[in-house]
Amino acid sequence: MISLITILLMVFPNLAVQKGNAQENAHVRSDIRLASTTMTRGETGDVILYLTPNDGIHINTDPAMEFEFEKQSSVHFLGITSLQTNAKTGYLNAEQPIKYSFALDKKISKGKHSIRGIVRYFFCSDTEGWCNRFVQPIDLRFTVTR
Repeated sequence: MISLITILLMVFPNLAVQKGNAQENAHVRSDIRLASTTMTRGETGDVILYLTPNDGIHINTDPAMEFEFEKQSSVHFLGITSLQTNAKTGYLNAEQPIKYSFALDKKISKGKHSIRGIVRYFFCSDTEGWCNRFVQPIDLRFTVTR
């Protein structure tokens, strides 16, 4: 007997997720990086996220953007510290970065570390009236020097 999942994957082959390929949004370009890739114990850092929508697309700030990071005992996630909106529309001001702060534990080991997680946001068409939710993966590396 063929399972429902097998039938769906045959009918909709794009539902299959390929391991190792980061999901891309055809309507919004993303640039995600750390403010600094070299840090020291106890230091505070920022995840910097630029979301640049194509013409005719905007990014909603309501419902709010959601960040989720893998739990780590040596990295403490503090929250969004900068998210600018357009005063006229209330939509995300894509010219300014979104900043999410974190603090390193004073006992974090020297060497290479990573921050992994996701950010969820809604983007909409200005002319066609549709909206979609997108889940953007985050995978960043940094080095603790002392």
